[in-house]
Amino acid sequence: MLQGTMGTIDTMPISAIFIIALGVVLLAIELGFRAGRWRLQTAAGMAESEAQLSAMTGSLLALLAFIMAFSFSMAAGHYHERRALILEEANTISTAHLRATLIETAEGAAIADQLVDYTAVRVSVKSLDQAPQMIALSEQLQDQIWAQVQLLIRRENVTVLHSLLIQSLNDVFDVHEQRVAAGLKHRVPRSLWFILASLLVISMLSIGYFSGSKGSRNPIAGTLLALAFSLVLFLIADLDRPTGGIVRADLSPLLNLQLKLESQR
Repeated sequence: MLQGTMGTIDTMPISAIFIIALGVVLLAIELGFRAGRWRLQTAAGMAESEAQLSAMTGSLLALLAFIMAFSFSMAAGHYHERRALILEEANTISTAHLRATLIETAEGAAIADQLVDYTAVRVSVKSLDQAPQMIALSEQLQDQIWAQVQLLIRRENVTVLHSLLIQSLNDVFDVHEQRVAAGLKHRVPRSLWFILASLLVISMLSIGYFSGSKGSRNPIAGTLLALAFSLVLFLIADLDRPTGGIVRADLSPLLNLQLKLESQR
């Protein structure tokens, strides 16, 4: 069930997550307030312990803040990892292409040309739906590049330059695997999302109940509180999503490399 929920979250627009979170939080506050009012009216004059309710609400909010901070730190770490890998991939492809151009054979020219196509594929993905296709095309080009390397090794005496080219191509392939892992596997765990959402609802219910048990509330303060928590949840979801969000990993190193390689083709 959690896996299906995460799949739904990944496919919906990032702005929809904020709207849904805000609606759920406001609804939880309202339900909690009505429950507190009902308790106040049916308690036959017995007032709830304000100190106890305040301590319970404060503890829930502190726990929610801790889980949110932990989730934000994890999502931000994954975001920075994706940015670093994009720069590393651009550097490894550039190095491999330079070394391929030094091989004065048809295989060397073919490898250099295929690396240009490979770079174009690496910057083509715009959403998670396109990720499987991009991965398949990348691996297909990797097979074609490696086939040229095998031809080169069979036809030529292996030199230091050949070894350096093979090493740089291995680095390109390794970074591909790291980017796939960082984009599709290194995510905020589904169980943590479930706990975070549950604590958010429970905390907002508690805030609403506390206000209802006192018989009054401040709608502006409640709305601002709901807005603040929804924005943080939205930011965590945005940082955790590898593509399609507002905060996106900078692809400019790969885009600049693509333009440079295309001009040298």
